[in-house]
Amino acid sequence: MSDAGNCKRCGTCCRQGGPALHGPDIELLRSGRLHPEDLITVRRGELAFQPLAASPEPVAHEFLKLTGRDGSWQCVFYDEKTKGCRQYEQRPLACGLLDCTDTGPLLDIAGQDLLTRFDCIGDDDPLLPLVREHEELCPCPDLNSIRKELEQNSCPPSRLSELEAAVARDLAFRSRTAAVFRLSVGQELFAFGRPLFQLLLPLGITAVNTPEGIRLRLQAR
Repeated sequence: MSDAGNCKRCGTCCRQGGPALHGPDIELLRSGRLHPEDLITVRRGELAFQPLAASPEPVAHEFLKLTGRDGSWQCVFYDEKTKGCRQYEQRPLACGLLDCTDTGPLLDIAGQDLLTRFDCIGDDDPLLPLVREHEELCPCPDLNSIRKELEQNSCPPSRLSELEAAVARDLAFRSRTAAVFRLSVGQELFAFGRPLFQLLLPLGITAVNTPEGIRLRLQAR
C-alpha cells in the first residue's frame, strides 16, 4: 500500500502478490527488517505477471519478491482483518510507490535495479556454491514453448519424459541440500525458487508420485 491519501484500502494490490525488490531494499535485509524466509526467488524463464499485464510472460531476469501465504500469491504481510500491512513502516520501495490511481511511478521502476538472491548471499556462505550448482543442473525450461505446444496439442511424449527427469532431478537436489543445511521451506524457496513441478501446474501438467518415480500427467482440457 502506498501513502496515497486516496487509497481505498481494498487490498486488491496486496492480494495479487507481494512486490519485487529493488536495489534500495537491500537495506531492509541487512538491517534484519526483512529475512530470506520472507522472500521467494523468481528465476529467469518462469512465467509471471508483469505490472498491469493481462497474462503471464517469461521472466527475462531473475528477481526476488515477497512471498505469498496459504498457497496463494497474497503478500505474506497483508492483514486481511485490518486491510493493512504488517510491515508498513519497513515496506519495500515498490509498495511505497504503488497508487492504483497513478501507476506511472511504479511502472517507471518495473524491471529496473532488481535484487536477486546473489545480492543477498555472502561470498563465504557455504550455500552459495549449491545455489549456483542448482542453477546449472536444474535451469528453468522454456515454459513458453511448452505452453504453446500444449495449446496446439503438439506436445510430443518425449517432452514429458524430459520434464519428468528434470522434475526428479530438481526435487532430489532440493531434498539433499535441505537435509544437509536444515533449510526451512521458506529458506529453500529463497535459495532455489519454486520447484519445477509447481511451475508446470499453470500449464496443466501435474506431477504424480508412483512406485516407478515421478510421472507427469496432462490435465484434461
